[in-house]
Amino acid sequence: MKRYRSPYEADQKTEGGLVPWRIRRLDAGHEQLVDGAVVVEEPLELRINGREVALLMRTPGMEKELAAGFCLGEGLVADLWDIGLIRHCGRVASGGSAEGDALDYSRNRVDVTLLPGAADNWAEREEVQLVRSGCGRADAGGLARNLVPVKGDVRLRAEAIALLPGQMTRQQAAYRAAGGIHAAAVFDGQGRVIVVCEDVGRHNAVDKAMGFCLLRGVPLTDKVLVCTGRASYDMVAKGVRLGVPVLASISSPTSLAVELADALNCTLLGYLRGKSLNVYTHAWRILPANGAPPASG
Repeated sequence: MKRYRSPYEADQKTEGGLVPWRIRRLDAGHEQLVDGAVVVEEPLELRINGREVALLMRTPGMEKELAAGFCLGEGLVADLWDIGLIRHCGRVASGGSAEGDALDYSRNRVDVTLLPGAADNWAEREEVQLVRSGCGRADAGGLARNLVPVKGDVRLRAEAIALLPGQMTRQQAAYRAAGGIHAAAVFDGQGRVIVVCEDVGRHNAVDKAMGFCLLRGVPLTDKVLVCTGRASYDMVAKGVRLGVPVLASISSPTSLAVELADALNCTLLGYLRGKSLNVYTHAWRILPANGAPPASG
């Protein structure tokens, strides 16, 4: 079967995190060749003050936002103002070398430089953290360090929340073209979209969305974070650490995610599908359609 060449070859182009790919489609006994696309997955080396601290498997694009969101969301950096420079000089797509090194530093390395006197939480890590596109890090217990309860008291109407997944999907260009990619979106209290980010890793998509807001001075204490995939313990920790009061997923949360959200004053929503949704913690932030106060919980 003829196929397109590797995305790392010189004449291969990627658009919006996708690479063209010839697909053999089988349907009820019929077979045809179609021009399709697959989502790009590449490693991104993250360095802080010259030291490699993480290798993120991600979809190229928004590397600076990803780095900022990861550093703050993982607690490697205490405050955005501790960061003096985020440098990514690479290209989104490869080109130039027919060898196509997947770890080409021209696009797969981002350097974070901290200001003098900044907290060095990252320096405690003796090993490079590998964050895969699927389940992220495994040491969930470490994520609870230094977490404080969310203070945001934003109120949202249930009917407005039900519209958020549709707004997110409409801006998922890569998902519509190829599938196989996650998304995270930030909305304000009126349900207006701030940013929608796509990535092969659901954690990366969240970090990109958070980093987008951080680098542009968009406050997060009155926002809603909506993501695809399950709401896991570490996803809640990322949002809580950055002060997001409402976290929502189109899928289900885990038990640890619910426990953490409940303990830290975070409203956790799941199964945002159509006009229905589940409220797992701190339902006081969600107003029913008739405007009456919701049941406590």
